[in-house]
Parts: sequence; C-alpha cells; structure tokens
Amino acid sequence: MFAGDVVYVDRMLGVIGASDSRAWLAAFAAVAALEPTHIVPGHGAPATLAKARAQTYDYLRHLRTEVGKVLEAGGGIEEAVAIDQSAFSHLAVFDQLSRRNAQQVFIRMEWE
Repeated sequence: MFAGDVVYVDRMLGVIGASDSRAWLAAFAAVAALEPTHIVPGHGAPATLAKARAQTYDYLRHLRTEVGKVLEAGGGIEEAVAIDQSAFSHLAVFDQLSRRNAQQVFIRMEWE
C-alpha cells in the first residue's frame, strides 16, 4: 500500500499547524484495517504494518496521551514541550522535531 504522509518510517514525523493528530490516527487506522503486507510511507523505506504502527501511530498516540495529561492538569505549553518522548529518540530528526510536535499537538488539543 502506498500510504503517503499518513505513515513515516525511520524518521520522526512532522506535526505542523495544519495537522490534526486525531484525524491522523483515524487515517492510520483505516490503512491498518486493510492489513497491507508492505507499506510505502511518505517518508522512509517500505516497511511492515507493525513497523509503521510503532513509528507513526504509536508516536501520535503517545503525544496525544501525554499532552492530554498536561491539559487535564491545567498545564501549559511549556509542560507540553517537555513531555518524555525518549522512546522515539531513535528516529531521525528527533531532536529537531519532537518538541515542536508536542507544541503543535498541544495547540490543537487545547480546542478539541
């Protein structure tokens, strides 16, 4: 399956201002429901569904869970960008994108 930017592999995905992480998770679930043998991501090498899930879906779910905890506790964007994302630090460009990703998810979730 050609998944385009719904899937990133071997590289940290980028959450931008127009990104909707909730819809992104739903789109990934639709891809996964088709049970593809191989996925060609928008970024990275072709991969299995398991690898795509671990590096895209699981990351987005982690971001939303941790940012949700910050919001529930009444925390601000400073706390959101400091959430622990180290489980995904093996992905390329982690240092450049992880904090910005948390910031963008926080901004979007604040109004959900």
